[in-house]
Order: sequence, then structure tokens, then C-alpha cells
Amino acid sequence: MIAWSAMISGYSRLGMVNECFELFREMQKTEVVPDKVRMVSVILDCAMSGALDLGRWVHAYIDKRLIENDLKLSIAFVNMYVNCEYVEKAIEVFEAMPFKDAKAWSSMIVDLAVNGLAEYALMTFF
Repeated sequence: MIAWSAMISGYSRLGMVNECFELFREMQKTEVVPDKVRMVSVILDCAMSGALDLGRWVHAYIDKRLIENDLKLSIAFVNMYVNCEYVEKAIEVFEAMPFKDAKAWSSMIVDLAVNGLAEYALMTFF
């Protein structure tokens, strides 16, 4: 599992999205199921590299596999969607969180503000 994750992470950081997709598909064929820690890592790599398509695919994969979308995954998705300039989806994910701790609120506000979306950050409170 670690080797798969390292390769996917490396490709993602280099912006090699097609290779990430291929590795995910290969991983599925071998019936290796990534754990949440690996999924968060891939999502954050998508955020850093701006790989929105891969991030959306990972989100769909998690939903399809009925992997529990916990707070850490949700925060990672918010970060990824904001960094990839898909603010509407970030807000949708944030609002769907059943529980929001201080880290979730801070992450949402900081992600929006850092990406030049201060007005959205302020709207988060109102």
C-alpha cells in the first residue's frame, strides 16, 4: 500500500494526473483498498498540484465505495476544491459536514482567504 501511495503522490505533485488515474485503476485491479490516511494524502497532493479532475475522481471513488467521509477527509476536500478554484463545491462539502470543529472552520476560512476569496471567508460566518 505504501508503494502505491508514494507513486500516486509523486505523480500528483508533478502534475502527472493521467499517471495518477492509471495507478489508481491498477491499484483497484489488484484489490488494494487505500485507507483514509492515504486518501487524505492524495487529496492534499491534488490541492497542491491543482489536479481538480483527479480530486473529483477520488471524491467519487470514496462516495462509490461508501468510505465514511470523516472530518479529516472533508477538510482535505474543502482544501482541494478551494485551491482548485471550485469554491461552490468546497462550500457544499463544508456545509454537508455533520460536525465542524475549530480546525474545520479555520481551514475553510484560511483556505478561502489565502486564495483571494476573503468575501467568501466572511460569508462563512453569516
